[in-house]
Parts: sequence; structure tokens; C-alpha cells
Amino acid sequence: MKKINFIFGVHNHQPVGNYDDIFEMAIKMAYQPFLDTFKKYPEIKIVLHYTGPLIDYFEKKDSKILNDLKSFVKKGQAEILTGGYYEPIMSIISDKDKIGQIKKLSDYIYKKFSYKSKGMWLAERVWEPSLAKALNEAGVEYVVLDDAPFLSLGIEEKKLKGYYITEEQGFKLNIFPINQKLRYLTPFAEPEETIKYLKNQVSEDPADLIIMVDDGEKFGLWPETNKTCYEKKWLERFLILLKENADWINTTTFSEYIRNYPARDRIYLPAVSYFEMSEWALPSKAQLAFEEVLSHADTSTKRFLKGGFWRNFLTKYSESNNMHKKMLYVSDKIQSASIAKTVKPEVIEQATNAIYRSQCNCAYWHGVFGGLYLPHLRSAIYKNIIDAENLLNLNSNNSFEVIDYDKDGQDEVILSGKNINIYAKPFYGGTITEMDFKPLSLNLTNILTRRFEAYHKKVDVSIIKKENEKAEPIKGAYYTKELGLQKYLRYDWYNRYSLIDHFFHGDTNLEKYSCGEYGEVGDFVNQPYDLEISNGKKEKSIILKRNGYLWLSSGLIPVETKKIISINESTTNIQYQITNNSEKDWEFWYGCEFNFGFSNPFDDNCIYSSREKKENFSTVTSFNRIDSFMINDIYNNLKLKMDLSDSFDFWVFPIWTISLSEGGFEKTYQGSSITLNKKIYLKSKEKYNFTLKIEPKKIR
Repeated sequence: MKKINFIFGVHNHQPVGNYDDIFEMAIKMAYQPFLDTFKKYPEIKIVLHYTGPLIDYFEKKDSKILNDLKSFVKKGQAEILTGGYYEPIMSIISDKDKIGQIKKLSDYIYKKFSYKSKGMWLAERVWEPSLAKALNEAGVEYVVLDDAPFLSLGIEEKKLKGYYITEEQGFKLNIFPINQKLRYLTPFAEPEETIKYLKNQVSEDPADLIIMVDDGEKFGLWPETNKTCYEKKWLERFLILLKENADWINTTTFSEYIRNYPARDRIYLPAVSYFEMSEWALPSKAQLAFEEVLSHADTSTKRFLKGGFWRNFLTKYSESNNMHKKMLYVSDKIQSASIAKTVKPEVIEQATNAIYRSQCNCAYWHGVFGGLYLPHLRSAIYKNIIDAENLLNLNSNNSFEVIDYDKDGQDEVILSGKNINIYAKPFYGGTITEMDFKPLSLNLTNILTRRFEAYHKKVDVSIIKKENEKAEPIKGAYYTKELGLQKYLRYDWYNRYSLIDHFFHGDTNLEKYSCGEYGEVGDFVNQPYDLEISNGKKEKSIILKRNGYLWLSSGLIPVETKKIISINESTTNIQYQITNNSEKDWEFWYGCEFNFGFSNPFDDNCIYSSREKKENFSTVTSFNRIDSFMINDIYNNLKLKMDLSDSFDFWVFPIWTISLSEGGFEKTYQGSSITLNKKIYLKSKEKYNFTLKIEPKKIR
């Protein structure tokens, strides 16, 4: 009789920093009902993977799932996969951290379930050939990837019914291919259709294997899937069909299969992830072109098409790169402190765990899920990195370091003190790319630039999903959580850093400026500044200077801007000097922009204020002729004060982005732009000086 081996598995994950109510919802709607359904069918085997954030939550709040897992393992019904504890993209962290993350999860599984994991779930199935060595050294025997990279090498689909061996420097690793068709069928088609597909895969070869392993959240947490899987009993009906057809469908696990059958062949895969990820990693305009190519490709052609490379998210989004390079920077500091034995071992362990948490992949990229676009996930990354710095007690006294921090070929400068870190980028407008308030482990400037995304082309044709509408696959219809989002599609021509020097065209106003449709007459915003370091006994300072030009009606006008940055306890001090280097007198309209990552735009406890008025963060408004400006952000436990030596107008507006999530298009508040500005009349060679002090404090 013709048969087929079948592996059914789920990968369960919630990001570091996600809200407790999301964890609770996931448990209630997906994770627990999934296990409850499987309990009824002990003869059907399952492969399970849970990441560290979930395990930490289960240990803290919910022991039922952990007890259920013990029971599944004890009965031999389930195989538990290891992985990076906090679900990092393995290829972008150090080998030491790779092995440490895997060991942390493997040790937990062994201690909790008396089970030694041999297989690994690779976060987002992001694979690079060099991984084989590190994973082998971490005790991993096999990983699970998509079938697309196998097919792209010219391997026939019928030969993917097993596993392959790869190696790096002689360190070998087994690789299983997940069947993409099954990923799309489950649970979006009727269970009978999945069984029919399996029936078409049967053969006389007892080793033939078909694999369906995918996100556990699609079994209850994705839109409408709870109704599909449990109210309409999709999962139970599927398990009944597996049981009824057990004479030709053999449910198995990876480890059991490896014990019984050899590898199909040796293979060397390129750097890959799942196919959709290769689309999302492309630059947005290239993504549109790639989608057009795909729309005309037939099945035989599509298998050879490949989009982008995961690491290019670090190019596509400067915010992702900045987080990543800060994580590597502090991870290296921990390693150095460990080798030098300058920090107690228990503190090294705490700092290492904080860095592991900061490596959680979700906030580093963006596709159909919010990821990078979710401020609370980025905040969690920064919090854990700064926590690690605080544990090491690095830079308790003012210090500076000049390095190519973000690896763009140009030096940045890091000025650090007891309570403040300043990361400045001379080559890009002499701007501040990061300002950390260490007592709160908070990056004050954690904000996202407004960019064009390929899916923005669909916003104007998106629809509100009806209450009883059938759930569609991710690549199906485009829904929106609210109508009228087109008006929020604004794009920035420069990165939203801070300490940005503007010289405005005369017809600029707040509305045009907030929409990015104003006139800039200077060449300062994103152009190189010279860097000097003042290494005084009492105070260390960063000096940033540019001799640039303004394009005015009479021609090019030479202007110099100079800004000196220093820190004192919790205060950032900035001394400004603007010089008219022309032979004539001129009036300039100058602006200095900051972008801060605040929290709730609609709460009355989250406000801007001056002596005259108060506004919440959703407001587009101007505070006129003031020399002191306050921000109160109760959710971040933050008060931020900006004091000036002269009066300025303060333009403030929220930064809204439109992103695509599994629930449809959504508007997200990223933070606020605050620009102090005024018109300055300077005679030839005259200088205008002013000082700005920025002081963050805890509210409580």
C-alpha cells in the first residue's frame, strides 16, 4: 500500500516587549486550545517550539501549558525544538551569542522536560551557509527551512520528501524542507483538501516525507482563525481525518524520522529565508517591480526567482541598523569585561541575558507584520541594551569614543556619562542619532522615518473586513483597520534624527513642514560636518561645524553653523553659533529639529506645555516666542524640559506611519517632531549665539 510520512508542527512566539494582554490573548485563543485539541488524539504526533519570551511568561503567569508539554513529552507524543532562546536572527549575532542563546533554551528544555532537543527552529527560517558550523557546535543536529531554496537549486519537488545534509568546514547539519503548499492550505482550506493533497503525495517509498511546520499563531490568533480552528473545529476535524487515514498517513517527528531513514543527498543552500521574506527585504520600489515579475511567472519559472537578502533590512531601515550595531557594540563590551574579569560573573550573566533579549528579531525588520513599525518593540530592544550597559556600569564618568559605530565608512562619536548617552553623526548633518536617558533605560530619540512602502499603493483600495468574513491567507485581500489613511501617507527626505539644522524658505509654514512639502534653502540637513573633540578636565565636548550655503534670491550665501555638545549629570548642553559669512546683511529663518519617541498621542497626561498653553501629542501646533518647553509622558515615566537662552517658536507635530499587519493597514504614532525656529537678522560677519539645555527626569 502506498503511504506517506507526515510531520505536523508549530512554532510559537511573542516578541520581547509585547504587551501582557497580547500574551494572554495568544494563550487563550491559540496556544492552549491547540494543545487541548491534541490531547484528545494521543496517537497523532506533533512537533512543538516555544521561544524564550513565551517560556518566561508561562513561568511567571501560566503553568498549565508547561504541565501539558511535560505530559506530551512523557507520552512520546511531542518533540520539542530548541533554538535561540529569544528568537534572534542567528546570522547577525556573534558566534558566542549564537551558541549561548541555543544553550540557554536547550538547557531549559532538558531541565524542565527531561528531554534533549536535537532539532532547532531557525528564526524566520533565515539561513546562511556559515551557520552550519556554529549550530553543530551548539549541539544541533537538524534545522527546518522552506522548500523554496531547494527548488531554486533545480531539485525536483518529488525529491524533497526527506532531509539533506550540508556542512561548513566539515561541520555537518541536517536540513528538512517545509512544504509551502501545505503552509498555505493549513488552516485556510477545508481539512479534506489538505488530506487530498497528502493523498496525492503517497508512494511506494517508505521514506517519503511531507512537512508542515508554521506559526502557531495562525491556529487561533490570526484574524478569524480562532473561529475557523475551534468554533468550526477545523483542527479537530483535521486530526480526526489523520486518525481515520492512519493506514496510509504516518504522523512522525524529525528525530524519529532521522533514526529510521538516511539523508537524500548532500546540499549547499544559498542565503535564504521563506519566499515572502525575500520580497519584503527588497527596497520598496524594487519590491513593486519584483511583484510585477512574479505576476507573470508560471510555476516552473517562479521557483528560480529570488528576491532580497535578510541582512538588507539593515540597509533598508537605518533604525534597524542603529539598533543592531548598538547591540553588537554592547555585546562586545560584555565579552571584553568577561575576559578582563573587571565585572563580577553574576553581573556578566545578567548583562548577557539582557543582550540576548535585545537580539529578539521582530523589531529589526518589517514585512506583513508590524515589527520595526511597532514603537514598543523597538523600545524593548533599546531598554535591554541600555540595561546591559547599566549593569556593567560603563562610562560612569564622562567619556567619548570616535568610531565607525554604524559601519557606513564614516566615524561617529559617542559621548557618555552617568545618566546620558549621546550618539552623534558628523557625516550626516552633525545630527544626534540616539540620546539615552540611562535611569529609565530609554532611548529618547527612538522614532521611525516616514518611508514609502510597496503596499502603500494598496491603501486607497483597502476595505474594512466584515465581521463574519472568511479569513484569507496573508497574501489575500488587503484590509484596513480604519478608512481615510491615505492622508497620513507622508514621506521624509531625510532621516528623522535630532539636532537637525534647517534654513526655511520664506513661504514655509507648519502645515507644509509637517507634511514634508516645504522649501529648504540651506545645505545642512544631511550634509557632512567637521568634528572636533574638546577634552577638558571638567567637561568633554563634541564640536560640530559646517561652512555651508543658503540658496537665496541673490545667489549663494555662505553661512557657518557650529554646535558644541556636552553633558552634565542628566543635562545635555548645546551651544550654538550661526555666522553670516557673506559680505551683505541677511535675514535667515533658522530651525533646529528634534524627534522624540513619546508614547500615547491622545492621553491628557501626555502633553507638551509652556507657560501659556498645553497640548497632547496628537496636535499639530505652534508654541510662539517661548524660552522654556516641557514634555510630560506618563507612560514612559518621563518629564523632558528644553530651556533656551533666547525666545523661539516651537513647531510640534506627530509622526504617523501607515504599516501593514496581519489585521490590515494601520496608523501608528511613532513619536513627535519638535522644531525650535526663528528669523535671525545678521549683518555681514555677525554671529548669533544661543544655548539649549535638554533635561530628562523621572516623573516618579
